[in-house]
Formats: sequence, C-alpha cells, structure tokens
Amino acid sequence: SLAARSCLPHYNLEGLWVGKYGSHGYELINVTYVDETLIAYKVTGDKNVPNGEITFKVDLNPSKNMPSSLQKDRLKPITLTDNAAKKWGTRKLPRYAGMGQVAEEGFVNNQYIEGQLIVIGEEYFSFAWVPIEHQIFFGRPSAELALKMLRQSGAYTLKEKKWGETPPTVDDDVGTLKEYANHIMEVTHSTIEDNLNGAEPLGCIWHDNEEEECYFE
Repeated sequence: SLAARSCLPHYNLEGLWVGKYGSHGYELINVTYVDETLIAYKVTGDKNVPNGEITFKVDLNPSKNMPSSLQKDRLKPITLTDNAAKKWGTRKLPRYAGMGQVAEEGFVNNQYIEGQLIVIGEEYFSFAWVPIEHQIFFGRPSAELALKMLRQSGAYTLKEKKWGETPPTVDDDVGTLKEYANHIMEVTHSTIEDNLNGAEPLGCIWHDNEEEECYFE
C-alpha cells in the first residue's frame, strides 16, 4: 500500500540528487518511480551520457517476477563496522540490483550494465556500475546549489526574461511557467563540495563480498 511504501527509504528517493561523475564533475539527477521501478534521469549531463537520458534504473521488488527458487540469490545488505553503524544509525545498508547506463563520447554505443543501488537512509545513497567498478555517492542538493548547476551546465538559458519578486500565475502560458520553473532552479557549482561536507569517502561502501564488513568511517 502507499502508506507502507512511505515508510520505506528506497521508495522515498524521489527528486533531485547530486553526485560526482568522476572527471565529469558534479551532476544532477532526478529520481522518479514507475510502479516498482526506480528510474534516475540526468538533469545535467556530460559528453558520454547527456541530460535527459537515464543514468540508472532499479527494480525494487524483483521477487514479484522471480521464481521462488531464485529469490535466495537476492542481494544481501552490506554490514557496517561499529563506528560507521553508530555514525549512520544503522548496522545494515540494503542494496538492490539494477542497471546503469554507459556510453562512449557523444552518447555512442550506449548500453546498460549490471549495477547496485545502496540505500543509506533518505538523505544519501550510492549506485555502483559493477563491471567497471565505478561507484557514485549521491546527496541531496540545496535548492540554491541545484539552480546554479542547471544554469552553468547550459541545461537551460534565460537570456531575455528578468524575474522580479512576483512569480507567474496559473493563468500564464505554459512556456512562461516552464521558464520560471527553470529560473527557480539555479546555484553555484563552487559550493557543492562544501554542502556535501566531504561525503565522498562513502564511495567505498560498495564491495562484491557479501560477507565482508564495510570499513568506512
């Protein structure tokens, strides 16, 4: 039921997130849900996977389509060390199998490869592209951060309209409303690292050994 889903962290990740895509730098993604599937779209993209494309997707309830004989193969949670468990308020980090998109420059030869979503409450999560051993840690951006990233990425341009303190009304045309929606999503890329407060070290949380503890502090 919807009430039950609202209590589960992996069903409450909808919205904007920011993570560092290696040498491409920080990028915004938007998480949404289609039934039991979490889908993350690039809001700001890069030369490999541009904005508007899916960066990863995860089936959060694979057992509904999985034979009972295979359900034992579902991913086990990652176990944290004592210090890490105390810091994050949990001993286990649930994870879910997914598919991450990769591509060559120019969005050429794009394909989906095996991935894993690791949930760290409702404020953080990570996604690992398993075959290439690449993991990105995501945190919630402030409204100001998200807005400036959009402007600096060229995801939209606002060259003519200068907004004052009065927003448009529901009677304005769709184009004006979209422009204002873009306008209210601006920020400084330079402050992203400060706002994430050194969260990147959590990038080490994924490993392929289901029995091994996670050693991050």
